[in-house]
Amino acid sequence: MKRNLLFMSLLASLLMAGCSQEDIAPDEGANGNGEANTSYMAVNLVSSDVTGTRATAGGYEDGSDIENGVKHVRFYFFNGVGAPVNVKTTASGAVNYYDWDKDITGSGNPNDVERILSAIIVIDTKKGDGLPVRIAAVLNPTQEILDKGSMGLTELKKISTDFATADLTAENEFVMFNSVYVQNGKAYSTTDIKDGNICKRKDDAIANPVKIYVERSVAKVSVALGTNVAGAATPDGKIPLKDKLTGGQDFKVEGSQVYLKLYGWELAAETNQGRLVKKINPGWQGTWWYDNNVTGHRTFWAINDMSASNQYDKSYTDISTSSTTTAFGETNYLYTNENAQTNDDVDNINGQAKKKTKVIVAGRLVDENGNNFTIVRHMGRHFADNPDNFNNLKESILTVLENKEYFYYYKDGDNYKQISAADLDVVVPTTIKNEDSKNCYVYTKLNSTAAARTTWYKSPVKDPEDASAYTKIDANEINGTLKDKKLDDSGEYIIDRPLVWNSGMTYYYYEIKHLQGSDEIGVVRNHIYKTTITNIAGLGTPVYNPGDVIYPEKPEDNAHYIAAEINILSWRVVKNNYNLEW
Repeated sequence: MKRNLLFMSLLASLLMAGCSQEDIAPDEGANGNGEANTSYMAVNLVSSDVTGTRATAGGYEDGSDIENGVKHVRFYFFNGVGAPVNVKTTASGAVNYYDWDKDITGSGNPNDVERILSAIIVIDTKKGDGLPVRIAAVLNPTQEILDKGSMGLTELKKISTDFATADLTAENEFVMFNSVYVQNGKAYSTTDIKDGNICKRKDDAIANPVKIYVERSVAKVSVALGTNVAGAATPDGKIPLKDKLTGGQDFKVEGSQVYLKLYGWELAAETNQGRLVKKINPGWQGTWWYDNNVTGHRTFWAINDMSASNQYDKSYTDISTSSTTTAFGETNYLYTNENAQTNDDVDNINGQAKKKTKVIVAGRLVDENGNNFTIVRHMGRHFADNPDNFNNLKESILTVLENKEYFYYYKDGDNYKQISAADLDVVVPTTIKNEDSKNCYVYTKLNSTAAARTTWYKSPVKDPEDASAYTKIDANEINGTLKDKKLDDSGEYIIDRPLVWNSGMTYYYYEIKHLQGSDEIGVVRNHIYKTTITNIAGLGTPVYNPGDVIYPEKPEDNAHYIAAEINILSWRVVKNNYNLEW
């Protein structure tokens, strides 16, 4: 999923106030036969954040011109059950929509967001036809939406796409739809057209407008660095690591202090698509998920699209390379699709998106001179190693084999030679596309020279004097023991899988918390998640091959920590402080 990395002000209102009223003219040819029943309806498109002024709305900030731009609006009209009601006759037949693509530019007081766009719609129905009672608006509709023509609410609810692509997060391209909210236990995804809204005179319609609350289909995320960690992201900077967030000891490996450099960040486990029409469950208990007073005409939680799946497409190289990573700072954003509640909440059918959206931070472990620090964790201890041969790691694994009484030999002439570090390669398993698969572990196997030996031997004791103690085996048996983190007959692991921070490559991650004072994790449309990393401790999750796609994970028995504060702007400000640990 491609996304824009934009440098802009925070998301809030959809458009500036005070646009001039524009007529959406009827099809004159269709009206010339005297059979048309022409009426007028005034529509005000309103941001779903607040009404009134910013001065009294604390914690709200305007979006950028790029985010606010509208080039096209399509209005849909329905009856009481959401079926299409035709309001315009075209050359190809009657349709239940009006398109508005005239000059749509904002003007007026930017602090007043109650009224952002105004239109006069000319409703052209045949005599005897019923008038619509519900309306919805799509701002900046995609070509796919436009091509579908007339649609009822059911059809609109089926539409989903990747709203976070670069194309749909460019100027005048942000797709917006009616804000979905709850009133009197009922979910509203359209706006009622009441008596008096449809008038025979334009002036009467202007005096009785329909107000449609709209919101963007994407959320917005930034990552800044607090004072304790900001030095790690400077060109020549680094920070000393502790083993714990608070009160921890200096993290040293073989007597050398470990330092951390930070490069950039990305998102993982995003959903690859979102709904056009937000889906909620009006039966959710409590007031945490919606505006109880309906002053903002919106909800603060959502249900994922059934077919949406989690997306992972970023490697360590992508996140750490200056030309492809997202820089730290409040003005550097990524847009992302909604990822909140799984679908089974209302339909009792599981959706595909099981994981929540995460922030991944790429870094590198270095020594006091800024040199890459290759670190290995094996059998509960950390030690430095040479990434060209990893002899220390290989020797550690061979020691485990001996302690578990696995003795392997090959024959050199008449002599039996025991397996050595020179016979092994360090490898990583094929990436499993799952966050719970422990892709970060490595293992060893016989290198090509050792594996080419057709016959190997094992013995129950080390260097037996009696040649009959040697039993023939093949290389596959040895590789199986080296690779599998499996239990032997004693119920203990044969080989403890090592962790290797190859050339110091590491990453940290945290899930985006949605609510103040709650453990709810999720990303909801039209919210800004301003996250700040306040502290980091421990080595992070190791990276061996920088080109492998990252599926965020926490290694077992490897404590490292990241503390983050999230400032959520969603027509309100929500602050969260939390610690995440591996």
